[in-house]
Amino acid sequence: MKIFQPFVLVLMMFGTVAQAKTININQHDFEIKNTHGESEEGFEQDNFELYRDAKKLLTHTQRLSTGDCSILTIEVGDYDIKGNQLIFYTYWAASDRQGLWAYPYGVRKQIYTVNAKGRVDLTTAVIYVEDYNSEGDPQEIDAEKEYLQFLHTAPKNQQQRQALNHYIQSMQTRYKARFVSGQERTQLIQEVEKRLAPQIKTETQGWQADFKDYTQNKNTALRYLRMGQQL
Repeated sequence: MKIFQPFVLVLMMFGTVAQAKTININQHDFEIKNTHGESEEGFEQDNFELYRDAKKLLTHTQRLSTGDCSILTIEVGDYDIKGNQLIFYTYWAASDRQGLWAYPYGVRKQIYTVNAKGRVDLTTAVIYVEDYNSEGDPQEIDAEKEYLQFLHTAPKNQQQRQALNHYIQSMQTRYKARFVSGQERTQLIQEVEKRLAPQIKTETQGWQADFKDYTQNKNTALRYLRMGQQL
């Protein structure tokens, strides 16, 4: 015991301790491990890791929180198994006590299909996300005016349509999923927020108070008002 305890502590420091669960999809056994470690930026991160025959097939974020006491961003995720499908859900949100920063906000659903031979393939990935465009400095760009406004109000000219299309293409590349709008967007948000409601509630406690006086941007204010009422 005196030898084992320090060994466990060392493993935890390097993020190699994992809880494993065996799952069966389409008559094939897999392991899902819950791991704890650090992101590339040094923030604590919890992941799901999928293995078959000791080979890691994919990683999905379970929880990641970044920032400080003023500005926080969170990413939470979970999974379901339905038939021969492994479905991952992701939710992003941000809180700034000064009401200036609200990105990213969004949801994603990824469907992996397991075939008869046990091969795992990503067959569907859809996303709706409001984020700053990576080509500019987020502190100097008013994304709500430059391109995010066209997610809620239809563009009126070619320049505005190009701004929206460029933004959508950038987000699809960054998040590796098809960007959705209209009714498909509404359904995706509802599905993911319902599926991850307990995690979202835990991570965003107190956020509504931070945003209660924030009315600079209508879309952001409505988003957090809805989030507070729903959760």
